[in-house]
Amino acid sequence: MENIQNRINYLRKELARHNNLYYDKNSPEISDSEYDSLVKELEQLELENPLFASLNSPTQKVSGVVSSSFERVKHSLPMLSLDNTYSQEETAKWYERVEKRLKNENVEFTVEPKIDGVSASLTYLNGALIIGATRGDGEIGENITENIKAIQSIPHKLKINNPPAFFELRGEVYIDKTDFEKLNEDIIKADGQKFANPRNAASGSLRQKDAHITAERKLSFFVHSFGKIEGKQFQKQSEFLQFCKECGFVLQDDFKICHSLKEISDFMRVMLSRRDLLQYEIDGLVIKVNSLPFQNELGYTNKSPRWAIAFKFPAKQATTQLNKIRVQVGRTGIITPSAILEPVALAGVTISHATLHNFEEIERLNVNEGDIVLIERAGDVIPKIVKVVKKEREGFFKPPHNCQSCGSEIVKESEGEVAYRCINPECPAQFRRHLIHFVSRNAMDIDGFGSAVIDQLLERNKIKTLADIYNLTYSDFIDLELFKEKKANNLVEAIVKSKRQPLSRLLFALGIRHIGEKSSEIIAKRFRNIEVLFSASIEEFTEILEIGEVLALSLKKFFGNKTVRHVVDTLIAAGVNMTEPESEQYGTLFEGQLFILTGKLEHYTREQAGEIIKSFGGRITSSVSKKIDYALAGADAGSRLEKAKKLNIKIINEQEFEELVKQ
Repeated sequence: MENIQNRINYLRKELARHNNLYYDKNSPEISDSEYDSLVKELEQLELENPLFASLNSPTQKVSGVVSSSFERVKHSLPMLSLDNTYSQEETAKWYERVEKRLKNENVEFTVEPKIDGVSASLTYLNGALIIGATRGDGEIGENITENIKAIQSIPHKLKINNPPAFFELRGEVYIDKTDFEKLNEDIIKADGQKFANPRNAASGSLRQKDAHITAERKLSFFVHSFGKIEGKQFQKQSEFLQFCKECGFVLQDDFKICHSLKEISDFMRVMLSRRDLLQYEIDGLVIKVNSLPFQNELGYTNKSPRWAIAFKFPAKQATTQLNKIRVQVGRTGIITPSAILEPVALAGVTISHATLHNFEEIERLNVNEGDIVLIERAGDVIPKIVKVVKKEREGFFKPPHNCQSCGSEIVKESEGEVAYRCINPECPAQFRRHLIHFVSRNAMDIDGFGSAVIDQLLERNKIKTLADIYNLTYSDFIDLELFKEKKANNLVEAIVKSKRQPLSRLLFALGIRHIGEKSSEIIAKRFRNIEVLFSASIEEFTEILEIGEVLALSLKKFFGNKTVRHVVDTLIAAGVNMTEPESEQYGTLFEGQLFILTGKLEHYTREQAGEIIKSFGGRITSSVSKKIDYALAGADAGSRLEKAKKLNIKIINEQEFEELVKQ
C-alpha cells in the first residue's frame, strides 16, 4: 500500500508541475498524449484505492493556472475540460453510455475539429465586448480583454439588431500554420527561443502585457461552446453556432451533424486523412450531444461534461532521449548529423531516428547527446527535434574536425554556408560517385568504364584510389560480368588514352566544389600547370574575369588540402598529364572578345563553335552580362537571347558567324 500511495503522490506532483509548465510557462516537457497517460494512470490508481482519493487531485480539477500577472475574472459558469479518448472503441463505449442514460437511440451529435489552441471566454454586454478571459482553473480566469480585442476575427460589437443584454460564449484562440512558421522565423532572426508548436505560440501571444505584440502575432478565433445568455434560448448546439455566425464570428468549415456511431466513425476517418491539409493544427475531434436539453439531462462530473468527449488523434509530438548523434558523409561530401533516439511511439509508428538538418540547427537547439528532447512528426515527414526539454549534458554537439570515413579535414567552405564538407576526392563514403564522375565523357573520358564496371571493381577491392584506375590491367577486366577479350582490351586502351587528357579535363574530373566544365577550362588556360594552382592566391584566381570570390575561395581551399595534394601526386606517379597544351590558334580575329552561345546551331554543336572561337583568341562564358561582345544565337534560343537584347549585345546568327571566321 505504501508503494501505491507513493506512486499516487508522485503522479499528483508531476501533473501539477506539468500543468504549470504547460499553462503558465508555455514550455511543456511532455506531449499531450504523455500527459494524458499520466492522468489515466492516476485515475485508475485512485479508482482501485479509494482510501487515497482527494478532491485536490488533478483528476478532480480542471487543468490550468491563474497567473498573478493579470486581473482575475470569475466565469459566469465553470469552463470545464473534456474527457479524452484515443480509440474508436472507447468512443463507442461513450456513445453507448449516452444513449443508455438518455434512454434514446435517436440522439443527434455534432462533430467538429478540436483546434490545438487556447480556450478563451468572451462576454458581451448589450452587444459590446466587455471582457475576454482565459479558462484559468475553470472557475477563475485571467482578464486579457485588450489582447482579445487585438484579434481581428473577434467582433468588438455583435453584428445583429437587438443583441442580448448579456452573452458569454467560449472558443479557441489559435495561430494558423503559415503565420506560426513566419513567427518562428522572425524569433530565430532576433536570436530568440522559437515556440515548440502553434498552441504554445497562441498561448504566449495571448498573454502578452503589450496588446500591440498580440496584434502582430495574427491570432484567430473559433467559437465552440455556449456559456450563458439572457433573453434568448437555444434548443441545439448547432442553433447556437448559427447564431454566433450571425453575430459576426467565424465558424469552422469542417462541422458535421451525425445521427449514428457509423457516421461519427466515418467522419473521424475523413478528418484524420485531412488533418495535415488544414491551415491550422487540430489534435482531434470534439463530439457533443446536439440537444441542449439532453446536455442538461446528462449533466457533469467535477471537471467534465458527460455530453461531450474529445477523440484525440495520434500525437505529432513526443519526448524521448537523444542517445547518439551520428555524423554521415553524403554523396556530395556534405557532413550531415542525425539523431538516434530512445524508441518512442509517435503518430502511429515507433520512432528511433530524427533529422537534425545541420550543425547550425544543432547550435540553435543547444542539443547534445543524452538530452531529453521534444520530437515532432507531421504526416509522412521525417521526424525532427523541436526543442530540448531537459539538458543532460553541457553545451551542444560540435562538428567533427576530421571526416569519420577517410580522416580528411572537414571544412566550411565560406562563412555564408551552413554545410560542412569533406573535400577529399577519394573519401570512401563518396568515392563511388567520384569514380563515376572522374571517368565520364566530359571528364577523363574513359569509354566503357560505366557504373556497372565500377561496382564490380569496388566489390573486388581493385580500386581504392583514383590512381588505381591507371594500374588496372587486362586480367582485372576479363573476369568481370559480360566482359570478353575485345571489351577488356578496349577498356585498357581507353585508360591509357585518358592519361593524355588536358589539365582542363582533369580539373573537372577532380570534382572541385562550384567548379564546372567551363570554369575548369578557363582556369587551365590561365595557369597551364597544376603545380601553379597549388601555390596560387585568391587574388590570382579572381583576376580571371569569370572567377568570383566564391569560386576563388573554393579553389584555394581545395588546393590547400593535404589530401588533394596526395591524390594529385599519386596521379602524377601513374603518368596522368598535369598540363594544358597551348591552343592551336588560327589568328587574332576575336582576341580579347567574349562570346555567349545560345540555341541550337545547324552545322556545329555548341562545343565545336566554342573551339572555333577560342582558336581565334576569343573566350566563352555561360552567363549574360554587359561584358559580352557577341551572342551567337541558334534556333530556339531562350531567355539568354532576351537578356542579350536588353543589354544591347551584338547578336549574330550562324551564317554571320561563318562569314566572320572566313574573312
